Amino acid sequence: MKSSNYETIELQGNPASRANEDDAFQQHGRLSYLFQTSQTLKISQRKKSTIIGSSKKNAFEDSRITRLYFERYRVLELGRMWTICASIVLMVLEYEVSFANQLTETYQEEIKTLLYLILILTIVSILMTLMAYLAELEFRKRSLTVPKASTIFQTNLIFLLLIETTMLLPCPTPYTIGYKVSFSQRYSDQPRFYFVNEILTFVMLFRSLLILNIAFKFQSFYSNRVNRLCGIYSVEFGPHFIFKVAIRQNPYSTLCGLFCMGIFLFSYQLEISERSLLRTTTEIDHYNLKNSLWVCMITIFTVGYGDLYPTTELGRLSMTLGLFYGVALTSLFTAILYADLQPFVSELRSITLLDKASIKIEIRQVAEKILLNFYKLNSYLHRYQIKNSINDPATLNRVNQIQAFLQEGQQLKRNYRSIDTEDFIAMADRYFKDMNHRIKEFRDMLQQMKCQQYSIIERDTPKMRSTQKQCHTITAASYDVKSKDDQYFEQLIDSQCEHSELMQFNDDE
Repeated sequence: MKSSNYETIELQGNPASRANEDDAFQQHGRLSYLFQTSQTLKISQRKKSTIIGSSKKNAFEDSRITRLYFERYRVLELGRMWTICASIVLMVLEYEVSFANQLTETYQEEIKTLLYLILILTIVSILMTLMAYLAELEFRKRSLTVPKASTIFQTNLIFLLLIETTMLLPCPTPYTIGYKVSFSQRYSDQPRFYFVNEILTFVMLFRSLLILNIAFKFQSFYSNRVNRLCGIYSVEFGPHFIFKVAIRQNPYSTLCGLFCMGIFLFSYQLEISERSLLRTTTEIDHYNLKNSLWVCMITIFTVGYGDLYPTTELGRLSMTLGLFYGVALTSLFTAILYADLQPFVSELRSITLLDKASIKIEIRQVAEKILLNFYKLNSYLHRYQIKNSINDPATLNRVNQIQAFLQEGQQLKRNYRSIDTEDFIAMADRYFKDMNHRIKEFRDMLQQMKCQQYSIIERDTPKMRSTQKQCHTITAASYDVKSKDDQYFEQLIDSQCEHSELMQFNDDE
């Protein structure tokens, strides 16, 4: 019978023995104290979690949360790209207007307004870059790529952030209008100058590379799912990986984008560099943009005709960078074109069959020529009844032709045998498969020999003991002595794999 009080227990009809209530309350207090201390210890451990400790908890990510953080990061990247594009467009407009009206003061207020807008867009771009990298760091934390207690200074994102911030900082400002940098013209030593805003515009054009980098992040392969796949194989999901996948998935469109961006960047930089030579105190000569495009084109493709070339130091610097860019782009195009022209396995087999068929036709034609020459030789000998054909020049000529055709047929047969559709990997796979099959047969044979030896020993052991008792007494130590064959059979590797014999070795040997 059970009482409502959990402290009373009744055994076999005996009266229940009630424990002392004071002892029960003391025990209950101890348990509650232990429970509270364990909870406080857990809370303190959570507060004192380090980078290594926090990475051990929550071993699985929540795909819904990571997708939300990833989309927030992409929205920031999209806003940053359009902000940089707007700043570049305003920069080009401001440069063209200021250069055309630098000797007059007709559009000074409009130019200052454009410069203020460029400065504001630059500040917004830097702030959005910082927000985008913080969003990427939070996304990596949620996807368990980096520990949750890590900061941006403890990851490789800090280097990319510094590089992009450095590229975003230079821009023409309304506070640097009128400042000049003087230099001497090459070959004539005439005094020339750059405006400081022109040099800042020259450097600001490198932002177009950031636009190209952000554009890669809006491809179909840049997603949260691909990030999880990269985490499985310990691959860094970054710009290097994105560029590799873009070249593999869309090679020609990626090359076209790289080429167009390079042409715009280096040709406009060359225009800014060489336009300063056209300034005079009375008028401004009109610069032809086609000259910059032509020089940039022949520099990127490493041709360099020499009909037009930069004469300023800033222009030479621009074309030097364009030269390195063009070498990389040309090498990339050559590698992609070579990979596309390589035949697949089915195409290679089709080409091999065509080669064999053409060689068969040539062998048949050579055989026909040989038979025709034999027929002509036989008819010639019967017609003129020539008995000594060794001294006959026509017979010797015909025999030499037959020998030449025979040699040609032998060469065609050798060419036919040398044609093979298998590549090196397929041949190695086939050879290893044959060797594995042979080793498996040897292993089965050794197993049968082992079983036969055990059966012989079990059958002949009583006879051996009966004969050995007459000679000497067998001790227990003598049963522990093993022969070399027993040691060899015990060291055999038993495996259930089909072709794994070549990959297994005994470390004791």
